[in-house]
Amino acid sequence: MNANDIWKKRLRQPPRSPRARMVQKLLLGFDKSQWNSPDEMSALQYSELSRFLIHAQQSVQHYSEALPAGLALDPASLSDGAWLEVPVLKRATVNALGGKLLSNAIPKEHGNLDPIYTSGTTGRPVRVVRTTYALNYWRAFTSRDHIWHDRDIKGTLAVIRSSKKGESVYPRGGRHRAWGTRDGVFRTGPCISLNVNTAIPDMVEWLVRNDPRHLLTLPNILSRIASYCLEKGIRLPNLRDVQTHGESCGDHLHGLVDDAWGIPVHDIYSGREVGYMALQCPENRHYHIQSEGAHVEVLNAQDQPCKTGEIGKLVVSTFRNYAMPLIRYEIGDLGVMGEVCSCGRGLPVLTEIAGRQQDVLMLPTGEQRATLFASPDIKAFMELAPIEQYQFAHVGVDKLEIRLAVKRDLTAEEESKITNWVHKKHGYPFKIGFVYLDEIARTSAGKFKDFVREF
Repeated sequence: MNANDIWKKRLRQPPRSPRARMVQKLLLGFDKSQWNSPDEMSALQYSELSRFLIHAQQSVQHYSEALPAGLALDPASLSDGAWLEVPVLKRATVNALGGKLLSNAIPKEHGNLDPIYTSGTTGRPVRVVRTTYALNYWRAFTSRDHIWHDRDIKGTLAVIRSSKKGESVYPRGGRHRAWGTRDGVFRTGPCISLNVNTAIPDMVEWLVRNDPRHLLTLPNILSRIASYCLEKGIRLPNLRDVQTHGESCGDHLHGLVDDAWGIPVHDIYSGREVGYMALQCPENRHYHIQSEGAHVEVLNAQDQPCKTGEIGKLVVSTFRNYAMPLIRYEIGDLGVMGEVCSCGRGLPVLTEIAGRQQDVLMLPTGEQRATLFASPDIKAFMELAPIEQYQFAHVGVDKLEIRLAVKRDLTAEEESKITNWVHKKHGYPFKIGFVYLDEIARTSAGKFKDFVREF
């Protein structure tokens, strides 16, 4: 019996608590709904969105003022284009609206309220209130990801993502009885954790010593661990796969992990304020939008739908949080919508999540350029010099500062190659300054920003 069969066998066992019953019901429904056709999936979504819009219009001050009267009475009208009449909600507007976004008629059966803050990786922290009902969808999508990627339910999961001072400190790290799913449906193996501020050689020593089956971490941490292991010839023979989240995960990282350990990377696209938006397909590199919980659009600068294959801003409507509806919420990332997947699932496809929206580089000409981390040519950049970490800072209208952590001092020729690469990449002769650091600073949440705007 493989791991996937074990998950599904346990999924059909009698649940142990009311929460487990709810999550079990969702997962059994997901197992069927993923095979709906794209048209069936779309119809179900607009039916859910219609109910959600009516709730928002009747109980949330902002939407009673902002939504056209009678907009959601007919779900078919939404799919025919009336949906585009719903105004896009800007991220910076959420905190300004405050209580105007809270419902005064939250269904009692949706449970307790849970106020949370986003990590602020886009530079705009957001406070959101969610319900137990919405949180159960989060738990269910977490378990769906484990099932899709055939993880060993009895194995050890290693997690490197907390930056909280004094938490999961090397050399022991943290010890937990089960994985972070905590859905009450599955009994998993143990979970171990380590602080992201641990030195990379110590992270690797900890991983070798604990020999986990699965690893969950941030892409910037994974890149440095895999590079170190590749350089030192260190293998992790029991490691089956790596989960990443929180940052862009490009082809370079997939290739690096394959070179280091010969295992796949499975990325998760989620946001604390909206929950899961997309999971990586079990059979392909691209992402499936989690349509049972969120409606995701890719829009152009005029808030109109982009064509398939065209990059645009990602706008999400999470229709499970009846406490604080976020409808057509501009989350701050860029993405590309894809064709129907060959795996047979009717869940819509995102072929690329191209990075945070504020990470777009604005040229003095007014043109925009997507920044680097998810780009296929980043490998070429890393081969120009012995670079361990990098960060590009837009510090003036026509000036970029390139911040590097390097294995040795760079030569003038290497700096010249980097300058030429940046000019060619962005199509503009920026003035380039170099700054050398021992370590590129992370955000307070332990995340890494490869591009920052500072003017």
